[in-house]
Amino acid sequence: MPSPISGAQQRLAIKKATTWGTAVACGANDEIMFGSGQAKRSADVKVDESRGRSFSLDGTPGPVDGAATYTFNLRYAGMELIAAMIMGIAGIPTQQAATAAWLHTLKWNTDPYGLMITVAKSMVAYIEEVPTAKVTGVTISGEVGPNPLQVTLEVIGINREVESAVNTLATYANVTLPTDANAHPVMFSHLAFRMNNVGDIALAAGDRIYPSKFTLATKRKMKGEPNGQYRTTGTSPQDLIDEPSNDGFPELTLTLEFPKHSSAAYMTDLQNDARKKMDITAAGATIEGAYKYTHGWQLPHLQLKNVNPTDGNGRIQEPLEFIIHGSAAAPAGMVGVTDPLWWLITSKRTTNPLA
Repeated sequence: MPSPISGAQQRLAIKKATTWGTAVACGANDEIMFGSGQAKRSADVKVDESRGRSFSLDGTPGPVDGAATYTFNLRYAGMELIAAMIMGIAGIPTQQAATAAWLHTLKWNTDPYGLMITVAKSMVAYIEEVPTAKVTGVTISGEVGPNPLQVTLEVIGINREVESAVNTLATYANVTLPTDANAHPVMFSHLAFRMNNVGDIALAAGDRIYPSKFTLATKRKMKGEPNGQYRTTGTSPQDLIDEPSNDGFPELTLTLEFPKHSSAAYMTDLQNDARKKMDITAAGATIEGAYKYTHGWQLPHLQLKNVNPTDGNGRIQEPLEFIIHGSAAAPAGMVGVTDPLWWLITSKRTTNPLA
């Protein structure tokens, strides 16, 4: 009898794919450290309710639903592909002053059709594969304390395979982590938040704010439909979805929570519909010279949605909810940033994550 499978032994790899429904083999630099998550495969079964008997004798499985969620610690290395998939535009990174540091500028793509990944998870005794999947959501969250920032990845997969001829136990021997991808988690203490009115001068040191908790959620509304082109093989074929595409406006939101409530400033901003701009920067270990591992997010246009100080006998906290919009013109200090969000990563990766 095979040994029971332990979750601690599982490994996960993600690689850019090119053709919907066709898996690619994961290999060197494709592994990513993960906390939880597994491929899903569900389908409604149509039970035969023909009359003349008192119970069903058969059922027919319908189209496959392959939505799945994975969680990770946010790290300074090895996250470039996930970030690029949700943003949609990458490019060749810029070397920083002839050092080993490279700056990736990831921009928002209104139509990321054609961008997809293969997900391969080692279950020790076999490989669980999602041949192709669409990244539909990335949520980053964290709070003051000893835990790294968390990333929640949402995907829509075409199917779950457990006997793939592409990602096998033999090919998984080639799967490795990128340089430094098993270290350098992003901590809340690494973060700097700056915010001012959208029409003010460029963000500066005097614009620092000090939330104790935040969540940055980027979710694309996407949908795939069974259209007869993609089906499982075997004696009972099931329909599979085509590549998911835009099915509405994306939902981009930011929440901040401050540990104390001491004035009506943000409530006045809400009342006056005062628009804001913000940047968030995380700086980690030094790569070389003056250049560190970094994550940075630039948000040129924030609209307050809710300001609801907590109610209780103790210290009152102040949570804020923002809608993230695009901007008609780039605000001061954010050259070229009219998309709702830019994500900047400085790491040792020298190649375009979407190439």
